Amino acid sequence: MNVERQALAALKWSAGAKFLGQLISWAVTLVVLRILAPADYGLMAIVTVIISIIAGFAEFGLGASLIQSPRLDPLQLSRIGGALGALNIGCGLLVVAAAPWLAEIFADYRLQLLIQVSSLHFVIAAAEVVPQSLAQRELNFARVARIEIASTIVNSLSTLLLAANGSGVWALVIGGLLGSAARAALYVASSPIIWPSFRFDGIGRHVKFGGTVTLTRVLWQLTYQMDTLIAARFLTREALGLYSVAMHLATLPMNKAMGVVNQVAFPAVARLQDELPRLRARLLESLRLLAFIAIPALWGISAVAPEFIDVVLGEKWRAATLALQLVSLAAPLRMLAAVLATALAAIGRADVELRNTAVSAAILPLSFAIAVQWDVNGLAASWLVAVPLACAINFPRTSSALGLPLAQILAASRAPILAGSIMYFSVSVVRMLLQDYEELTRLPILVLVGGAAYLSSVMLLDRAIWTDVRRVAAALRQ
Repeated sequence: MNVERQALAALKWSAGAKFLGQLISWAVTLVVLRILAPADYGLMAIVTVIISIIAGFAEFGLGASLIQSPRLDPLQLSRIGGALGALNIGCGLLVVAAAPWLAEIFADYRLQLLIQVSSLHFVIAAAEVVPQSLAQRELNFARVARIEIASTIVNSLSTLLLAANGSGVWALVIGGLLGSAARAALYVASSPIIWPSFRFDGIGRHVKFGGTVTLTRVLWQLTYQMDTLIAARFLTREALGLYSVAMHLATLPMNKAMGVVNQVAFPAVARLQDELPRLRARLLESLRLLAFIAIPALWGISAVAPEFIDVVLGEKWRAATLALQLVSLAAPLRMLAAVLATALAAIGRADVELRNTAVSAAILPLSFAIAVQWDVNGLAASWLVAVPLACAINFPRTSSALGLPLAQILAASRAPILAGSIMYFSVSVVRMLLQDYEELTRLPILVLVGGAAYLSSVMLLDRAIWTDVRRVAAALRQ
């Protein structure tokens, strides 16, 4: 089976799992949002940022190196497993020790225990990274899909039960830990046993590649999580909760879609790294289809946000409406940049992505620091300025490394962008016509109008895209 067929088979399993997982996750998240308070999500936002940043060091890019490496042997796997165990346990202990200091920095004593309990994620990751990376390396996404669905169910149901039982922010913490533990246990149980070795000689190439990936990932985490850290210092916990929920709702489709794309694209592109013309053709097709799906989903959330917030989440979240609209508009461009970053790492050009991330690190935090003066909505609006500016500066480097001119990428995404603009305008016009109707009545009508406007516009602007969609759909059915 060639790489493209393997990638499509992997995409079928991964996309199916993510779609089912997202249905479960969205349904539970929307119920939990009605139970918990904005301040609970504000606390969880701080904990999540701290754990995710340190996790970048704990994994040290070794999982990515396992996927990207042309050859592996059992001895290397044992030593990489030992290195991952030592790194994760060490980072977990560091987080536990630093928790009182972190709670003092953010002036909230509740954070200490929340952070310390959440550090159990590092113990779980120590066992998970190697079997997960090997499954992805082999494009064995049937196994990955089953594990992801099972862990999502455990996470979602435990969070819901704990929230309904009055556990507050602990529902989010414990639910996440239980989901992670279930995922790690299933990976370990379904993989050959690899006993860790704590002799680290012979893994220098992995450490070198992983070190570059780690610098990029940690810098990326700091850059793209800096909005939460800045908000935690200057906004109330309730305001931070409103902002974090707006970000969560706007980026949930993006994160799920990018989870599918990155899981499949990284090993698939790595297989094609010596066939650049073929790689570029597949990459352009992927960007075109991603734009076709992402723009209506994310701009659609932005277009119907006022009705969605009122009908689904309730009055206590109404202040997050504008932030949700603004962040959703910037999300498709972030997805495009993420796909190109994955491609760079997969062909071994992590150095280019590191430089790109450094540029973003200089632009985004400054934008957040200025915008937070205008509270939640100012912080959300900063994404619409900072992300396009960073992409404009970084693209020439990316284009040179991948051999993809800007004109080709614009041509691939032109129809979805124009159709998305028409969709947004149509929804706005129909909302004015229906302003005397209740939100519960307006919401389904606006969704139908937006969907019809987008699909009909794409059909007129680019009939060829339907050929691509049908070809991928037919391949996924095989």
